[in-house]
Amino acid sequence: MLQQVEEEEINPHILCRELPVLVTGGAGFMASWLVKYLLEDGYKVRITVRDLNNEDKYKHLQKIAENSRGSLDILEANLLEPDGFKAAMYGCNIVFHTASPYLLSGINNPQKQLIDPSFDGTRNVLEMVNKTSSVRKVIFTSAVSAIYGDISDISTTKENTFTEEYWNKSSNLKHQPLAFSKTVAEREAWRIHDEQSRWKMVSLNPSIILGPSLTRNSQSGSFDFIRKIANGTYKTGVPNVEYGFVDVRDVAQAHIFAAQDQFAEGRFMLVSETKSMLEIANILHKRFGETFPFPRKLFPTKMLYFFGFTKGFSRKFVVENVDQELKFDNKKSRHEIGVYYKPVDEAACETLQFLLDHNMLD
Repeated sequence: MLQQVEEEEINPHILCRELPVLVTGGAGFMASWLVKYLLEDGYKVRITVRDLNNEDKYKHLQKIAENSRGSLDILEANLLEPDGFKAAMYGCNIVFHTASPYLLSGINNPQKQLIDPSFDGTRNVLEMVNKTSSVRKVIFTSAVSAIYGDISDISTTKENTFTEEYWNKSSNLKHQPLAFSKTVAEREAWRIHDEQSRWKMVSLNPSIILGPSLTRNSQSGSFDFIRKIANGTYKTGVPNVEYGFVDVRDVAQAHIFAAQDQFAEGRFMLVSETKSMLEIANILHKRFGETFPFPRKLFPTKMLYFFGFTKGFSRKFVVENVDQELKFDNKKSRHEIGVYYKPVDEAACETLQFLLDHNMLD
């Protein structure tokens, strides 16, 4: 009788320690922090990795699990296999879908390298959610780039401010293909969600994620962003471009908050602050001094039209993003799921320190 009462008290729509949760791509940069917090809070965590033989990718999580109240199971799964997540998802009530194809360079065929894997991976995971009756909620890790592609898009918004109601309509295969892949994947996720009524979904849309990694064997666009500011890539100056930033630990906690709130549903943009590239460079210069060739000035916009491509900035990017003000409204994430944002100055410095400590600046 006691066991029956305990089972009846389990709410399958929120995190509970009696049921396992799945984190796809659990060894990733942000996902590792998410798994760490879940383990420390005593949850039964399953993660998927692409290759179980590559223990360097996930051994940091095994060490965390050894000293945590929770438990960790690691399974191999391939995003591109339709039934690849069947075993991992079995019996779970919450699925954190953080896994996503990652490429910053060497993109010769955006459709094949970015769009198809993002779209197919999302569809495969969520179709398996449809087949797994125990799942009641999906926390889908998207990106702010699914909300906007270029800063100039802000002219179409109310009060010149980006919120969760907007979708990126300016990116495509030729212009900002990574942002396009994020948009395509999230739209497919919502399409699948909207065609059923058993499980809820929350989409989290973080901006550039700063902060230290729990392992040197993870990848993040923020590493490349900070690396180029510190290694001399922009020593002659940076474009006058603004970005949104957020601390990796805030993003991980937001995933947990969304899973703990049975009423949370819909999109939540995760942005702490907006800063220009030069402002980030100045923050790093203040902490690290003259140790690195940080940019100390803006690169003239007129010259960017002709030489921006040498730094990875296309002419279209310059036209649509340079010398424009970027504004976000993050009150939905603060008020509805309780995200408390830390200033990003320290996270920026921690990112660079991490790269230094692990000889990852080159």
